Amino acid sequence: MLIIYTHPNKEGHCGEILRNVECLLNEKKIQYELLDLYAMNYDPALKPDEHYTSGHYAVSEQNKKIQSLFKNERKFIFIYPTWWNGMPAMLKGFFDRLLIPRFAYSYEKTLPIKLLSGKAAVFSSFGGPRIFGKFLAGDRSLKQVKKDILSFCGIKARCYAIDNAHKLNESQRKKIERIVKKGLSRLL
Repeated sequence: MLIIYTHPNKEGHCGEILRNVECLLNEKKIQYELLDLYAMNYDPALKPDEHYTSGHYAVSEQNKKIQSLFKNERKFIFIYPTWWNGMPAMLKGFFDRLLIPRFAYSYEKTLPIKLLSGKAAVFSSFGGPRIFGKFLAGDRSLKQVKKDILSFCGIKARCYAIDNAHKLNESQRKKIERIVKKGLSRLL
């Protein structure tokens, strides 16, 4: 199991999601690896020699190791906040540098071919009420990760939103616990 955590701290809602995920995995004695992109000082900026649409396919040593994890794992957990109806730049850059042609997908004539497989649970917190995120904003952040990125590469994902993530209180903790249990039960 591979956890990709993308938040600059672990004090709020995303940190609480991570604590619940790790607790449940430990209870079930399921081994996992945590990639905390901020703690790793992951550099999300695509380099000129990595710009594959210009014919450059360099992959950093760090990304080669992460790609190896992606190839060998079949279960993934993504935890991130939704900011401005999108994922953090750190996570977007991670996807840009990691899920590249010849590794995550290829094209046969004009049709995309998925090169990865597996299942994912995607957990995201956002400040607004669920009705806004889902119906007015169209769950853009979740759809982009689920459909435009993971599914395009072959990873089937289910998404879970934690709304009204302003202040972490007991009510929010209980909601997070319930949602994480639901998400992991479908993943495990």
